[in-house]
Amino acid sequence: MHTHKTPWLPSPRTARRLRRAGIARVLVTGCLVRVSLRGEITARQADSLAAQLRGLVQDGCRHLIVDLSEVTYLAREGAGVFFGTLRALREVGGSLAVRGACPRSAATLHCLGMGRLAE
Repeated sequence: MHTHKTPWLPSPRTARRLRRAGIARVLVTGCLVRVSLRGEITARQADSLAAQLRGLVQDGCRHLIVDLSEVTYLAREGAGVFFGTLRALREVGGSLAVRGACPRSAATLHCLGMGRLAE
């Protein structure tokens, strides 16, 4: 069975919420979701980002890839969002991977004990 990538097209209201959370793109392939973040992910975006990622898991996402290649700054609070997301995914037998982290963002993840996610 061939699975093709389907870009998730949010409503204008949802798109605004995603942008405020630092989410640039969402690509859905079955139960695999790739989320591309952009810009600075600070404490200001943390709650909104956490809610959006939690919503993806509630909507059926089981495997999440977070692309940080367009992130210019990742604060500890922003990276801390991944703890709750990972916990929610593990509860449903899922997984989380972080890709494209610049050295500074990778160092933030490592300091929080999340370096393995970015490998």
